[in-house]
This record gives sequence, C-alpha cells and structure tokens, in this order.
Amino acid sequence: MSVLFEELDCDKTCDRVDDFLTDDLEKLILMAGRNLTDLRSPTLSSAPGHSTGVNHAEASIIRGLNAEAELRAIHHTIYHLPEMSKIIMRDLYIYQMESWQVADAIRYGHTQFNTLKRRAQLFFADSFDHWQRYMACQPIIDLHKYKQPELDRNSSGKKAE
Repeated sequence: MSVLFEELDCDKTCDRVDDFLTDDLEKLILMAGRNLTDLRSPTLSSAPGHSTGVNHAEASIIRGLNAEAELRAIHHTIYHLPEMSKIIMRDLYIYQMESWQVADAIRYGHTQFNTLKRRAQLFFADSFDHWQRYMACQPIIDLHKYKQPELDRNSSGKKAE
C-alpha cells in the first residue's frame, strides 16, 4: 500500500470514466454549443461552435463557459495520453466505435484489448485532474474511486494496521 496515495479501486474508477465519457460528454457538448466532431481534431479552437446571437442569462453563460473548459480538459487529456491509450480513448469515446472495432483496428485480441482499455481509462482519470486545473474548470471532477479502508474486527473499530 502506498504511503502517499489512497488505494485505488481500479474497476470502479474505470466504470466511472466510462460513464462520464459516455453519458456526460454529450451533455457538455450541447451546453458548450459544440458538436462531437469538434473534439476529433487534434486541436480544439477557442471559438465557440456556434452562437445564436441571443443575450443569455449570466448563469447560462457561465454554465456554457464551464462546459467549454471541461471539453477542453477532456480533449487535452485524451490527446496527451500515451499513444496506444490515446487511440483507444479517442476511438471509443470520440469516434464512438465499438470495442471490437477498436481491438481489430489496433490488432489486439479481446483479452489484451480489455487490459489496454482499462489502462487507458486509468491514465485518463489521472491526467484529467491536471487538465481540469490547467483549464480552470469549476468544479473539479475527480473520476477516481478509492477502496474503503478495512476496519480491524477487534472491538475498537479503529483501522487495522
């Protein structure tokens, strides 16, 4: 066990990354006035995807700016991952390919692909923290899930050492 870091629950963290990039990404894209193809480019322009010219309420503008910052953080996180992880995350969540299609494209079998996918998701969770801070996102979303400390079965209820 690490002295510096809490023990990570890898399965729950990977599930959380998958849920975030599957469910929340689409909402962020809509809130920012963008579309999924904007994320496909290795560079994401700072100009919004479109503007209606309507004077929005301040809260709506702030939500849109926060969504834009989150999208930039997601984009930079994916495009700064190690090459294999970048390909897997980009193909799964931006190009929305099926797992078997990505496995075929990178020429790995199902079992090895699942290991690489899991590693890519963990790398994403770690790197996403940095890029959110860099892009001044509010609030910071922590995709990590940690294992609960085991309690000693003795009467005191204190943590076992």
